[in-house]
Formats: sequence, C-alpha cells, structure tokens
Amino acid sequence: MKKTLLLSALVLFALPILAQNNFNKHNFSMNAGYAFKFADNHPEQFANMVSNSDHAKTMKHGYNFEFAYDYRFHQWLSVGFEASMFGAVHGFDSIIPSSGEANNSIYCTDDMNIFYVGPSFKVQLPTIAEQFDIWARVTAGYMNMRNTDKNSISNTYSGNSFGYGIGCGLDYAFNEYIGMGFTASFLQGSVSTLKLGEDKIDISENKESLGRMNFTIGVRIRL
Repeated sequence: MKKTLLLSALVLFALPILAQNNFNKHNFSMNAGYAFKFADNHPEQFANMVSNSDHAKTMKHGYNFEFAYDYRFHQWLSVGFEASMFGAVHGFDSIIPSSGEANNSIYCTDDMNIFYVGPSFKVQLPTIAEQFDIWARVTAGYMNMRNTDKNSISNTYSGNSFGYGIGCGLDYAFNEYIGMGFTASFLQGSVSTLKLGEDKIDISENKESLGRMNFTIGVRIRL
C-alpha cells in the first residue's frame, strides 16, 4: 500500500516537470452536425411516434449544436464544461375515416429538443506534425428534454435526467490561435417522469431514452 501511494505521489510530482508549457491554456470549441437518437420505444404520451413507426424512425435523425470550453492545465490534461442541443422535427398526414365520399386528414407533428450541460475532463495526445491534435473527453451532467406533440390537440411534455457521455476528436490548427476539428461523441440519459404543465406523469415502466450519437465539425479558438 505504501509503495502504491509513493508511486502515485511521484507521478503527480513528475507531471509538471515533464510537461511542456508552450501551449495555449484556453480552448473554445463550437460545433454543428448530425445526431442519431437510439430510442425504439416511446411512452404512450408521444402518440404520433407510437402510432406511426415511419414517423418515429424519422425522428431519430436530427441536428446537433455543441459548445465546449477546456482549461489546459497540463500538456495532456484539461478540465472544462460542454453544452449541446439536439433537435428533430417531422410531420405526417393522418387519415381520419369519414362516412362521406372523401376521408379527412390531420397534419401531425413532433418537435423534440434535448439539452445537455455538464463538466468535462479531457485527455489530449501529443501534437502530431505540429498541427494535428487527437483527444478524448468524458462528461457527466444535466439533461432536459422537451417534445411538442401535435395532432388534433397540442401538448408539450418535458423531463429531466442525469446524463453522461464520452467523445473523441481530431483538431487541425491553421495557426497558434485558430483551427477546426471533427468530433464523434455519445450521450446517454433517460426520462422517467414527464411534466405537462403542472402535472407529472410517471413513465418509469416505459422510459424515454435520450441516448444518441453525434458527429460534428466546427471551429477551434485557442488563447
């Protein structure tokens, strides 16, 4: 046990000595791209997705915006936070049988947004060819979902969840301060209680999964 503690202390003291200090400490990332939501099953309150499987499949595909800040306190290590928003919108015509010659139809839509914010820890590999950075980030924080389900009536449901994720990326530096990068990341969470106005609805038997994959590109600013 004493040997393990001594070794850990030596590693911690050695990190600052081994580290190079010729790097920018503040890194800002702004990304946009595609996201794929995993959920196959939905609570009965999301009537449009429950009744129309093609509509539910389309709602898996959406856009994603991300912002991240990292404080690089060591050549290989950073701490910070990240925030993101997923969005998906789709609609379809639902036929209503009529006793007359022509059936009636109603246009049904879903508009879903999922927000995430949380602290993060980032590991960065040594720079390749002075321009390429490969990194990985883990995060855990707060997720919020809102979905407006419209058919003959319109209801907006919301729910909160603990979320966590992991991501990796490749950044290219144009110069010391500006670059661009590609990010692939995974976020997971699930809602067990929906809110509709002041009412709370328990959906723990059929939770709404918020898990998704994100693929984005964006700008890097280093100061």
